[in-house]
Amino acid sequence: MNSRPLEYFLRVAELGSINRAAAELMISQPSLSRQIAALEHELGAELFNRFPSGVKLTDAGKLLADRARPILRQLTELKEQVGEEAVGQVSIGIPPSWQAVFTLDFIDEFSRQHPAVKLRIHEGVSNSLKEQMFSGLLDLAIIPFDPIQAVGYKQTLLVRESLVLVGGRESQLSPTHPVSVTALDGMRLILPSRPNMLRKHIESALERRRLGIQVPIEANTVSLCINLAKQNVGFSVTPSCAIHGYPTDGDVRWAPLRGLYLTWVLSENISRSHTQAVRAGQRLALSQIEKVLSAGTWQSAERPQRRGIQ
Repeated sequence: MNSRPLEYFLRVAELGSINRAAAELMISQPSLSRQIAALEHELGAELFNRFPSGVKLTDAGKLLADRARPILRQLTELKEQVGEEAVGQVSIGIPPSWQAVFTLDFIDEFSRQHPAVKLRIHEGVSNSLKEQMFSGLLDLAIIPFDPIQAVGYKQTLLVRESLVLVGGRESQLSPTHPVSVTALDGMRLILPSRPNMLRKHIESALERRRLGIQVPIEANTVSLCINLAKQNVGFSVTPSCAIHGYPTDGDVRWAPLRGLYLTWVLSENISRSHTQAVRAGQRLALSQIEKVLSAGTWQSAERPQRRGIQ
């Protein structure tokens, strides 16, 4: 896992000069030239065109520069996670829609109980969190239930909640008056773009009922979907946790969609679950969910049953 050749390559690419890069890296110019030559030999391609005034990237070099930066960022995080420092840290991915019902209290309580443990919170849409989980960047992730469980990962059922139809004040939607899923047939919807898991869930539900779907606007954050619905640009469908805290008589109106639910799980990287920090994060996540469900503050949320999961 020696990333130094790539780091040297990127520095030369940024400065356009092997001499200047060698000076900044505090190594000799011949040594840096050998490192670049060895990298070119390993890849089987010239990475730089050499000129008396400096160097410029070849097409192969440009491709490597574009791909190398994110690889180095991931490699840095992976080294931290599997090294000695990982014993005292936990990385958890949480959807932005969970912020009001879970995330803020979870962070506060974790920092109180485990002040010496580094907590890394990654907020993102579910498909992004799933990718980060499988790439090894997350120890835990809260994502929608997947009937096909990936090898090396464990799913613990957390909560089932209604999906809600969200509109502006003019929509006159009400939490006390559920709406039939058939109302979505041909409705002007504002949803995240594919491959978002919520989008796929909604599309599958409509297809099973042979209903049409119209999505003229795609917005990849729940907050933007809600704000556009608030302005009567269209309607959106979100988990009920996303409208937690909005007043029922405000400019954002919503109603549960009858028979349409989303089940959330805590996905756990089994290879990391032996560390005390990850076990502490897992225990607190489960206890925080139980606390919220017992308090009844999460509208339409309930303890899920494995049978009939949606």
